[in-house]
Amino acid sequence: MTFGRRLFVLVIFLFLHCNLFAQEVTSRKYYQAVQDVFFTELVYPQEEGELQISCTPGYKKSDEANQFSLPFLVEYGITDRWQVELSWNSFENRFSGSESTARGIGNLEVGTQFSFMNVRNSNFHAACGFEVEVPLGNEELSEDSWEYAPYILGALDLPSVNNSQLFAKAGIGFLSEAADKNELNFSGGVFVPFNKVVITSELSWWGNFKDENNENQFFFTPGIIINLPGAWETGVGIPVRLNKKSDKFMILAVLTFEFGLMDNDE
Repeated sequence: MTFGRRLFVLVIFLFLHCNLFAQEVTSRKYYQAVQDVFFTELVYPQEEGELQISCTPGYKKSDEANQFSLPFLVEYGITDRWQVELSWNSFENRFSGSESTARGIGNLEVGTQFSFMNVRNSNFHAACGFEVEVPLGNEELSEDSWEYAPYILGALDLPSVNNSQLFAKAGIGFLSEAADKNELNFSGGVFVPFNKVVITSELSWWGNFKDENNENQFFFTPGIIINLPGAWETGVGIPVRLNKKSDKFMILAVLTFEFGLMDNDE
């Protein structure tokens, strides 16, 4: 059994263990002002039987080419703490000027996340997650190898500051066929709700300390999320590069819809 598969089995065992034995009851309730931000996963779990579908189109311009992508993300709550997710880049187009140089679908990602909300009845939350990237996409647009990516999340609610939240993520990606390209990623920031509008701010870094070409990317991303009627949410973020190796320009959008699959009527 390869290292990646052993890691996958270990993580699934830990998630099942947490689901069976992490039954601490908390009296404190958290307030969820936003479903997602642009680069950083948030600690919030989907509730049991709840389904969230997100479309996150993006455009970026680098020294080599411009690129448009259209990813979709589906999240489903197994329990009120544990969710599974499926992410697929349904279309990607890389072009230079008006000429397309590569187009097609991207890789498929399957993941799971377990959340610990209001730890010890405090305003602190934590979560751990694991993602597997399956190389189904165009080889010119994505890595042609499996990737295994564990991560941890943390968040601190600030109820006295308009229900703001500080959040952070740390993760690593293991490539099955290219260990020298294993990727580290760190991101975090703050969001501040103003009625139906949420202002977001993120710092994001990902790269490889062993990368001889120093292909590390570092961004500051201001954004805005708007809560729409009927469980819809939309927003836009514009990452600003903080080093020369990062993409020159990027704009990200999000459209999210959430609904329950179970009948909660009693």
